[in-house]
Amino acid sequence: MLDLIDLDIPELGYSRFISAWLYQGSAGTFLVDVGPACTVDVLCQALAARGVKRLDWILLTHIHMDHAGAVGHVADRFPEARIFCHEKAVSHLVDPGRLWAGSLKALGRVAEVYGEMQPVAENRILTGGKIDFGDGIRVLDTPGHAAHHLCFVFGDLFFGGELFGIYQALDGDFYLRPATPPRFVAEAFFESMAHAAPYLNRRLCFAHYGSYPDGREILGLAREQLKLWVDVIGAHLETPDMEAIISDLAEHDTRFGRLRQLPPRIYERERFFIQNSIKGIHDYLSPG
Repeated sequence: MLDLIDLDIPELGYSRFISAWLYQGSAGTFLVDVGPACTVDVLCQALAARGVKRLDWILLTHIHMDHAGAVGHVADRFPEARIFCHEKAVSHLVDPGRLWAGSLKALGRVAEVYGEMQPVAENRILTGGKIDFGDGIRVLDTPGHAAHHLCFVFGDLFFGGELFGIYQALDGDFYLRPATPPRFVAEAFFESMAHAAPYLNRRLCFAHYGSYPDGREILGLAREQLKLWVDVIGAHLETPDMEAIISDLAEHDTRFGRLRQLPPRIYERERFFIQNSIKGIHDYLSPG
């Protein structure tokens, strides 16, 4: 059984954004991402309500604060759980000081509300290419959104983190945008999408937010969308005006153009993070 657990943050006005995926089955129980430290009580209450008394695995798509900030707190409450992450992320989980400082610099008050990550004992962390759970969970190294980004394939499920961007279901349709914060490297993103392609004949579970039954369809849309964003933002390099770029993107990108259809609080939140995605691509195109 698969469950999407909402990790809303009223102080920031965040809803239908941060989440954790919970799987419970005959082989055991795992979580994909755990949210920020400030939502640990909400997460643990949701787990208790679903009858979870044991976690076999905590799988981290990457270690940005909105995905992994609560990992130390959750690990303390579930001492049997093993934690899986990219090998580049291990040192940051064991000693999260630099990660916390970088989050404060990049996100400011948002990071302060998320809360500081608690260290994890190194002997609880595993890395590698496959996870011993049921018939196995395949691990895909998918740098792009972060150098330490992973995707997980289990049965008919593909946990894509932020490789394919930010998804929001609308009435009979959906909104989609790239998640390309600094330091964005286009080649890494496209190579990771190509690496994931053979496994996308499955339901695609987004980190933000929800799922879509045909991962192959999202792959095609996300790949073309990213190419378009690079082209549109590239046309604004000489006179980078954020409002003009957003307007141009909305005009040429029909999925992103659904921005105005989002509920007001979600629209406001998106406006904040859109600028970070634009900045990542802009910096890549003008490294000097």
